[in-house]
Amino acid sequence: MKNVHILIFTILFCLNSSLTFSKEKRILNCLEKDKEYAEFWKNYYDPEEAYNFGENIKKLVKEKNLKSIFDLVEGELTSGPRKEFVNNKNFSDIFSNKWRKRLLESKSPCSPVGWRGFMLDNGSIWFNKNKDKNKWYIFSILGAEEESISEKKLPIGWKVSEKIIPPQCFSTQWMSGDNYEEFAQKFEIKNYKDFSKNPGKYLGAKIPNLEPITASWADKIYIAASLNKCLKGNLTNGHIGVSTDIDIKISKKSIKTKICSSKFSCTEYAYNILSKVPLKKCKKLAPYINGKCEESFLISVGNYGGGSMGWNMSYNIYGLFSINVNRKFIIPLKNFNKKNNAVNYLKGIN
Repeated sequence: MKNVHILIFTILFCLNSSLTFSKEKRILNCLEKDKEYAEFWKNYYDPEEAYNFGENIKKLVKEKNLKSIFDLVEGELTSGPRKEFVNNKNFSDIFSNKWRKRLLESKSPCSPVGWRGFMLDNGSIWFNKNKDKNKWYIFSILGAEEESISEKKLPIGWKVSEKIIPPQCFSTQWMSGDNYEEFAQKFEIKNYKDFSKNPGKYLGAKIPNLEPITASWADKIYIAASLNKCLKGNLTNGHIGVSTDIDIKISKKSIKTKICSSKFSCTEYAYNILSKVPLKKCKKLAPYINGKCEESFLISVGNYGGGSMGWNMSYNIYGLFSINVNRKFIIPLKNFNKKNNAVNYLKGIN
């Protein structure tokens, strides 16, 4: 009889364990390959957490809970509406029914798209995990209602003496940061973070003049672009080189060019003017430059060299300074990593 009891207990235990395992298996939404991919990224995220965060976003979209969706955004979106723009608006003011339907039908991801993060509906919403804060957040929303910040009378291109400034002339902080790091090291600028955001206040002070420097790899690089060299085709995104032909194309509100080093290697450059900046503000952003600010704009400027990375865009305030009768420079005054941060700044000064 004792053996019968043991046998019954064993059977019941096995059945219960089997049911529990089956239940746990049903709860899990990610595969073994997702766990292996997480290991490749040093487990900064858990695949199940990623899936659940995606499901939470979909739940809020289903409920049309606009406020809670934007509560998941850290700071401002890299792409998508500003928080101030969506404030006091309804869900339907920002998102269409078609956008909502597509997103709700999409599958929540267990793995990121490489270094770019996680996406819903082929990129309608991008999210990731901040490993330092141990917090999931949304960083990009595509397909939302766009906010118009441009003034109606803005020029399509930046014209000086009836010539349009080509996009490759504007100096931007490279993705590597090498160009700004070279200037910081040469002129012993200790607060690199501030310098990379506010280059205008260092020119004429810590950086005594607007001339190019020789980088550690022997190239001539610049932050302040000589207008004369720019229009001759000597400047390419912070590099000084030999003259190249400039074929400017106007596409909608953008100014575009293409420079090829070979038949198979070309880089496209583009910019468009987002807003005019008051001249008094231009001078305040570069207080130590001994010259006159003639014109200043916030522009979006970027380049594309092919591949899946897409366009490398930045949003910067530039000023055109005349140092004397014959010398003019296009100077980056303030750099922003997000368009929304640039717009917030402009709204503040206006």
